[in-house]
Amino acid sequence: MKRTYSLFFASYLLISSSLSIQSWGQNRTSQATQQALPSGEAMIEGSVIDAQTRQPIVGAIVSIKSQDGRSQAKQQLGANGSYQFRVATTQTYIIVNSAQGYETLEEPLAFTSSKAERLTRRPTLLYRIGAKPATQPSVASDSPKSQPGSASTNTSATSATASPPAQQPAAVASNQAAGNNTQSSERVVPPKTLDAKVTYTPPLVVAPKGKATQLQALQFVQSKSELLPEAQGGLEQLLQFMQQHPTAEIELSGHTDNQGDFDKNVQLSKERVDVVKSYLVQNGIAANRITTRGYGPTRPIASNNSEATRRLNRRVELILLKQ
Repeated sequence: MKRTYSLFFASYLLISSSLSIQSWGQNRTSQATQQALPSGEAMIEGSVIDAQTRQPIVGAIVSIKSQDGRSQAKQQLGANGSYQFRVATTQTYIIVNSAQGYETLEEPLAFTSSKAERLTRRPTLLYRIGAKPATQPSVASDSPKSQPGSASTNTSATSATASPPAQQPAAVASNQAAGNNTQSSERVVPPKTLDAKVTYTPPLVVAPKGKATQLQALQFVQSKSELLPEAQGGLEQLLQFMQQHPTAEIELSGHTDNQGDFDKNVQLSKERVDVVKSYLVQNGIAANRITTRGYGPTRPIASNNSEATRRLNRRVELILLKQ
């Protein structure tokens, strides 16, 4: 009898030891997964808050859809109103923010580089139903009143810069108007405004030679070749890249959605990239290092069936021609 008990006791110890080793191995694997993501994937972090109280919206639902409308992931937010998703960096998405008693908000999302590992978004503001301001600042009506060197505001912008006035097709014009009061050696920067938002601009990671890099931070006033105030971060990054790579030659291509006249869209897309080129040239970059092209609506990367996806088609792309 004593021998039988001894055998049972020994078997119990062996099984317990095996379970402990297995559990320890799973924990180690879980920690390793958190430390490094597979190539081509990134973490998206953000939060949803009340537009008026600036407090987290407990119970809000954030979901990510692909461009064809298929749901990729969904989360219901807790007390801190924050979320985190793991997605592929090679695709474009639509983030849907909703909460009971609030207006639903859809936001486009596209990565500027497939090598990105983490993207921290600024808080998303949701308005209670009926509480959203009836009128928004109008860029079209404000621009004729603006003085040379001023910038218009668009509250729907999502990236980081100040801009030249809408009436002038290039950033050079506004700087020449004020040139008598500045020294020639002074660096030219886009005019800043008090209403410019301070937002996070992801680091610029330029794709290999011949591949396109989307410059998502370079956003323009709708139907105009005027940069939004929030584009400053993107301009500064592009200038820094050209300064750090003195032999690099690039092509800047402008793209629009399919709304409006085709020929005017092609012209607008060319004028927009010319504005970016003018900023670089004014800050010491040789003009022969920059080629500009306007493709209008001929090269969409998303559907033109909704405003949320049309925004993705209105873009500036960079192609490295020479390193």
